[in-house]
Amino acid sequence: MVQTVRSLLPVLLLWLATLPLGGCYYLGSEPVPETSNYDLDLGHLRMLAGSLPGPRPTEVRHLLVCDGAMPRAFMMAGAGWDEIRTTYGVFQLLRADGSYDVIDSAQDQRMNDESPLGADFFPEAWAELVALLESADQIVITHEHGDHIGGVAKHPRPEALVSRLRLSPDQLANEAALELVDFPAALAEGLEPLAFDGKGAVAIAPGVVVRKAAGHTPGNQIVFVQLADGRELLFVGDVVWNRDAITELAYRPRFITDWLLGEDREAGLNQLRALRDLYDSDEGVHIVIAHDDRTHAHPAIREGVVLP
Repeated sequence: MVQTVRSLLPVLLLWLATLPLGGCYYLGSEPVPETSNYDLDLGHLRMLAGSLPGPRPTEVRHLLVCDGAMPRAFMMAGAGWDEIRTTYGVFQLLRADGSYDVIDSAQDQRMNDESPLGADFFPEAWAELVALLESADQIVITHEHGDHIGGVAKHPRPEALVSRLRLSPDQLANEAALELVDFPAALAEGLEPLAFDGKGAVAIAPGVVVRKAAGHTPGNQIVFVQLADGRELLFVGDVVWNRDAITELAYRPRFITDWLLGEDREAGLNQLRALRDLYDSDEGVHIVIAHDDRTHAHPAIREGVVLP
């Protein structure tokens, strides 16, 4: 399937180019807003990070479940068709007492194999993920796509996750996305949804804050983490797929956002600007992109990697 999709890309490009302004509109880049209407408000996130008593995470571990590649042109409008490595996994926020929370849940082997961008799947990592999810204090999902929520949806014992999984009301309302991954109805009905404050944020554990970021999906969200030693990380899921999108200020092309994903493109562009502003700041917050392993190299993550 992957080779078939890739072989059709030149045909797709030629077809788009024959449309009026097609090549420019669907494949070309566009200016990112000079200022963003998406306010990260680090002060508010930091306040919430300190609002719950108890120990904060001491380290972050990344469990690699799938490893693949994606054309650069899918990630950034106007880019070439060379392929860039993509990673699919989960992040474990580990506390000194051994307890932990988990961000995202990757996907199972069937989802991976059926994807047009299927990647190498690691069964040993999947088995470790199944156990990891069952023992987590909380599981938070950045968005409703199968490569992030699929591990929960296909968990062999979903009843063990009811008290652990924290979806947002917007994620639960995205019935079409949940149906695509065969999300268990009993799990959806039994969990406690997140309750956001007036600024669209909520602390779920000491040092761990979830912030709404609708755009990539209606229930898209990012996770701000303040470690016990003061280091800070921002897990942005799929707001962008690659660090170069931030450094080059290049968002996904319209044929991806409009045709394949149905994104709120304006929201995505504003979030990209907000991430670039954070990247350029002296705040010291490390931006972690789900599918770009270069952003997993922060010492807080790399020192505790489960699988390299």
